[in-house]
Amino acid sequence: MGRPENSERLQGIEMIYLESNKKMQVLMMNQDCDPVFARVDNLLALLNKSKSLHILLVLSLKDGPMRFSSIKRHVNSSSTTVTRRLGELEESGLVERAVQPTTPSFVAYSLTEEARLLAPSIQSMYDWVVKCDPKAVV
Repeated sequence: MGRPENSERLQGIEMIYLESNKKMQVLMMNQDCDPVFARVDNLLALLNKSKSLHILLVLSLKDGPMRFSSIKRHVNSSSTTVTRRLGELEESGLVERAVQPTTPSFVAYSLTEEARLLAPSIQSMYDWVVKCDPKAVV
């Protein structure tokens, strides 16, 4: 059985267009999602969480390890939120946590190389919003 004339194949997704009430409805069939899309979705979900981008920005601007209390002060958030976000960012490979062997010991956080590679993409999104969103306040 062949494809209907009003369908097309696009990156592993067969799309069939149906006209209804002067608008197009798209039915997705045979969906073979690229696993990279799922990882991008997970990354965007993490970055969308409260204070995640702010923590990454603060660590990027510092360009070196920072203590928890300094990060908390810079992002102006609760200890609970900062602790959760740092744990999630560490788990995702964007932040490194290191216990400093001093007396008394303390924990310092810094960006991983992967997070540094992500910075231009985040900056690009920021620039796009400033350029294209009339509600953006700079």
